[in-house]
Amino acid sequence: MSQSIILDNWSLQNISELLTEGMSSDNASIIELNQEKDSHYYRDISSAIISIEALFDFITDVILRDQILVEEKFAYAWKQYDTPLIKILDEGVIRPYQFLIDPKKLIEPRIEFVERLCLTSTLKKDHDENTVQWNESESVKHKYLSQTLWGGAGMLARAFVYEQCYTPHPIRRRLFQKAGIALSDEDSVIRLNSVIREKRALISASQPGKDEFYSLSMDLPPLPIRVIQEANSVNDLITVALQLREDYQELRHWLRLYQQALTEGDYYNNIDKYQKILHSISLYIDSITGNKDSNSPTFTARIGVLKLAIKGNPINNLKNQFGVRAMV
Repeated sequence: MSQSIILDNWSLQNISELLTEGMSSDNASIIELNQEKDSHYYRDISSAIISIEALFDFITDVILRDQILVEEKFAYAWKQYDTPLIKILDEGVIRPYQFLIDPKKLIEPRIEFVERLCLTSTLKKDHDENTVQWNESESVKHKYLSQTLWGGAGMLARAFVYEQCYTPHPIRRRLFQKAGIALSDEDSVIRLNSVIREKRALISASQPGKDEFYSLSMDLPPLPIRVIQEANSVNDLITVALQLREDYQELRHWLRLYQQALTEGDYYNNIDKYQKILHSISLYIDSITGNKDSNSPTFTARIGVLKLAIKGNPINNLKNQFGVRAMV
């Protein structure tokens, strides 16, 4: 079973612009809500922040996923740029896929997601205006809303119908979160990353006098940080990500098997086995930080810290020096 992810072409377009033109001084817009007035408005946010967030998501997916699927019909949005993304495409890590080969499958799920994303009466009104105008002239009045809400609902429908996890564009992700549309917890990479964040916070809290230093990297995903550390230039980021992809092949295989267990729902024979490994890593990190009460499978990904463990269960500590556990 392939451990694949659906990714927005919009994200790859922003990443391509970042790699070719550098960080933009322009602003992007985020949909915000005024619950009291049952309305919405647009708040400016730095385009550079959005592009970097998309780049970090992409780097993580390159390293931890077998394949990144994008809607073939709209891949031209980023393929026109001369960037290292073309190399990833040529190597088959990015795969344009014809999700629209049978569009009827997407109609009902897309309608459902649109209804869930129209969080105010004004959002519904503007979306309805877009729908009417599109049916009449294949154009829309509220273009940014269409790209965020209608386009986002379409991608959620693809993920639902084709049973794949989805890494949304950062602008779309913010709207999804407001609507309570969470990323699937039946995804092995999402489980891995959520657990990493929790235990990294514990590592930070366990360093007396170093809180400010550790807080600088607290919310940054660990794999992009390592890529940045090893890259010599902006364009080198993608090359380094591909190199790390090879280094993490064993972890990616483990995640694939874990995902298969999650998909099949075979807890006692398979899922429990992987959860025990995560718990073992959690206990190992607890032995470093002095945390004696840990029942959740959480752990850290700070580079170099794992070698400091001398307390706790020596057998468990030894196990965590090799293979997948050491990678994590």
